[in-house]
Amino acid sequence: MRKLTIIPCVIAACVAGACGDKRSKSNDANAAEVTTVSPETSNVSTPTGPVSAGTVSFDGAQTAYTEKRYDEAVRLFTSYTTEHPENVWGFYMLGLSAWKTGDRDAAVRAFTQALEKDSTHVKSRLNLTRVLIEQGKAQEALPYVEGVVTIDSTSNEAYRLLGRVKRELGDSSGAIEAYKKAIVLDERDAWSMNNLAKVYIGQGQFEEALGPLARAIEIDSTVAAFHTNLGRALERTADRTHLAEAFVEQVKTWR
Repeated sequence: MRKLTIIPCVIAACVAGACGDKRSKSNDANAAEVTTVSPETSNVSTPTGPVSAGTVSFDGAQTAYTEKRYDEAVRLFTSYTTEHPENVWGFYMLGLSAWKTGDRDAAVRAFTQALEKDSTHVKSRLNLTRVLIEQGKAQEALPYVEGVVTIDSTSNEAYRLLGRVKRELGDSSGAIEAYKKAIVLDERDAWSMNNLAKVYIGQGQFEEALGPLARAIEIDSTVAAFHTNLGRALERTADRTHLAEAFVEQVKTWR
């Protein structure tokens, strides 16, 4: 990659010690490497399910989940799936609810049951992948996220998650390729830019990391992780201006 040259205000903020001092308004488990429930899960839209004729309705159980009464949601969706064993969404919501309580094993079981009902259920595949990563089982997670890419090759989210799995498995080149595809599919995917930069930093390619980080900060300057990683990269580089613009041009060559 040719020498890239960062937006002065971004550099000034980092030099002044601002990098890492900002607090993010939102997180992405793919980049933050958190060990709790993936914040991405909260962004997953949940379905409107049919009302049960029995004692538990899908809507009632989903309300408990939406109101963050996760233990109750687990109980209700457990009952719901017993009454409606063929409804894939019931098992999916049971998986989300169990995950929110911190019971990853139960979440894995529920998402797996959902996929037994419908192997093409993308949301179950994505979230099962995330839970398995949190359990340190990236190798087990790989076929689930690869399946999503097969089902929907236009899924930016799937490629971002595939990049995370590849990185966990030590496949840096595979991770870089996946993150690049995610960015091509969504040129405002700041988290894929951040994650791509982290792989570059891990390889000692600090100049390669500057462009995606500068662009990520342009897109969302509130995320502390972006500033922290940019600061790490800047410590090891000298040519620092116009990085975001250069990165945007570089993405065009990945198509």
